[in-house]
Amino acid sequence: MRVLIVDDNLEFREELTTLLGDSGQTVTAVSSALEATAALEGGEFDVMFTDLMAGRRSAMDLLGTARDRWPRLLVVMLTANVTVETAVQALQQGAFDYLRKPIRPDQVQRVLELVSQQLALTRAGAEPLDPVRYANTLAAEGGYEVLLISPPPVHATAERVSHLPLDPENPFRIHEAVEDFVEPKDKAAVVLASVEQLLARHREEEISALLEGIRALLEGKGPFAVGYDPNKITATGALAVRASIVSSDARTTLDSLANPIRRLVLRRLADGPCSFTQAMEAAHLDDTSLIAFHLRKLTESGLVTHVARERYRLTSRGEGAIKVLNSIDELDSGKGSGNRIFPSTSPRQVPS
Repeated sequence: MRVLIVDDNLEFREELTTLLGDSGQTVTAVSSALEATAALEGGEFDVMFTDLMAGRRSAMDLLGTARDRWPRLLVVMLTANVTVETAVQALQQGAFDYLRKPIRPDQVQRVLELVSQQLALTRAGAEPLDPVRYANTLAAEGGYEVLLISPPPVHATAERVSHLPLDPENPFRIHEAVEDFVEPKDKAAVVLASVEQLLARHREEEISALLEGIRALLEGKGPFAVGYDPNKITATGALAVRASIVSSDARTTLDSLANPIRRLVLRRLADGPCSFTQAMEAAHLDDTSLIAFHLRKLTESGLVTHVARERYRLTSRGEGAIKVLNSIDELDSGKGSGNRIFPSTSPRQVPS
């Protein structure tokens, strides 16, 4: 993966650069938030490790800028002379994780594994498909009337495929068009391409609601397929899409499902109640403040319940979240309803 390090301590930068380089990562290291912004403007990065005191400009400001301008970037905060409360505040404002200095190689490896899991969300699933060709296949081989929603131009479609130009500014228009198309038909399918264009303009919760609505309209009539550009969609956006086409309750669980540490804790709780220490072990953490933050988020979301001196337990909503996770696994393996999410290719990349 492509890593950016931001730290004003030369010795630490070199140490972390060596550690990451030895594990096979491509690393760029800079000494300030200003240099980091220049690096981000000039290249593509998957994850940024930044000290909470990144030169004159606060790394919290850098975090805000990264969230606005490079939403795909995962940010890991590095803490030394700042309080744990500040690090937790960074998590609340969108940081992916944090590490306390001096850092250990095993801690860095743990973060890299979590980052890899998160980045995999943008590439998991079937092999890349041309949305037009897939729509044609559904019509010709599946016998469906197909509505293809994609940006123009579109090359030749089959007789039973109708094309709706994607208007990313107007999700309501998309829902309206799908409803008009599907309602009079006994056998219908929808292929929505370039969903990342919708996610770039609207909140994930809004697009989740749109996708859930389309999935409901197609219930009992045919499959719903969503295509995306893996180089432009965020990990949380990809997860929002996956959850939405398998669940009617995706929006209420999305924040918790979007974090890999919270997913690990939920998986552990699916096996039965657990203690604070057992949750920390399940998440492969040795930082009590960090696991406390994630357990609190799960509790606040209503997925987990905890009474003083008792063990953590899944609520009924938490059990629903587990069902969503299991359904997403089935979606990625090609089982289940026939609904799918797939990385898109240009038609020119698909051999005829």
